Amino acid sequence: MCLPSPPTAGMDSPPDCTHPKSGMHPLLSPCWKQTANDCTLDHVLRSIGAALHRKESRVTKGKRLVLTPAGQIEVEEFEVPVPAANQLLVRTSLTQVSAGSEMNGIRRRRTASPAEQASFTPEGLGYTAIGVVEEAGSEIDQVAVGDRVLCSGNHSTHWLITPELEASEVVIPQQYNVQKLPDDLTDVEVAFCVLGDVALHGVRRAQIQIGESVAVHGLGVVGLLALQLCRLVGAQPLIGVDLVEERLDLARQLGASHLVDAGSQDVVEEIRAHTQLPWRWRGALPSMLPGSGAEVQLHCTSFIGNYPTMIKAAADRGRIILVGATSGSIPIESNELFRREIVMTGSYQTGMSDTHPYWPWTRVRNQHVILDLIRRRELQTEPLVSHVVPYTEAPDLFDRMMSGHEGWLSVFFTWD
Repeated sequence: MCLPSPPTAGMDSPPDCTHPKSGMHPLLSPCWKQTANDCTLDHVLRSIGAALHRKESRVTKGKRLVLTPAGQIEVEEFEVPVPAANQLLVRTSLTQVSAGSEMNGIRRRRTASPAEQASFTPEGLGYTAIGVVEEAGSEIDQVAVGDRVLCSGNHSTHWLITPELEASEVVIPQQYNVQKLPDDLTDVEVAFCVLGDVALHGVRRAQIQIGESVAVHGLGVVGLLALQLCRLVGAQPLIGVDLVEERLDLARQLGASHLVDAGSQDVVEEIRAHTQLPWRWRGALPSMLPGSGAEVQLHCTSFIGNYPTMIKAAADRGRIILVGATSGSIPIESNELFRREIVMTGSYQTGMSDTHPYWPWTRVRNQHVILDLIRRRELQTEPLVSHVVPYTEAPDLFDRMMSGHEGWLSVFFTWD
């Protein structure tokens, strides 16, 4: 016998029910009309109609941006998969890319030989997606259908998102990749959570003390976010190092006390000149003259050729943090590290703790910190926005970015 729960007060229609043994819908079970509390035929028909409507109205085709082996950006149609028990289907409204990191991947493909290009596979792009949950698997309990969420993706989540983030619909496995969003912040503002998380983890790895001298090398999105976080924790002096004049000017607006143009100035001399300590504080080691050097340096660029410069610009027992994604051999003199006790350490994207909910600083907790800083306007994101355009303009925009306008920072694509 079908035994649905009694109707509650104010309920417009009887609750849905299934056969307790067979799991069949009441309409398919011979018991559907055996008691007064059973589902009515009218309700059953409406339930089936609603289910058929959901099935018919479900989006089956989506659009996404794909980086081809030859380095071109194409808009591609794909089949929208049905989420598994531990997955969400999110209809995206906004996606974010970095003009720095994304351009490096495109440039590498476009300048590769035909043989090298043949070894590449198509890839998705993006750090972050904002959207609304369309479907949720049975194991999802942190967010629900209709929630506005932020999705961490691509190399910000170790490639766990399929398809990649530059898509109109995204299936996200494992809900630690998803953050439910507050209503008082815009899509563009909250999109900086992921790269802000990368910067925050790097600053934590540096263990900066109030009053310590800090130099940030590379003033892209991560570098400028890290610079603001260093200001908030009390770094002084706070030095920004870059080749692009627009980014240096922006670093000044966001709190840098000194700027170094790596293209026209001697980085080591400038950093040492800006980090001189009063004589009563300075030790007698020759390496500390004429300036003491930066006690902390954050490497926020994919360029690895400046490591020797950073070591020379470091204070004795200084700390160098490699923030975000970098690759390749590091050309350094180990004797410099050994004699001066300089520490170099990595900061792995958002941290090794991102999949462990018991860790003190998980990805979700870090993103809550970033959201709060943005809400209180202590972390400025508006100056980091270069363009917000429809996804259909992406191929043309990427070509313009490749033309050499290096002042661009964060680019956003909107989706229908």
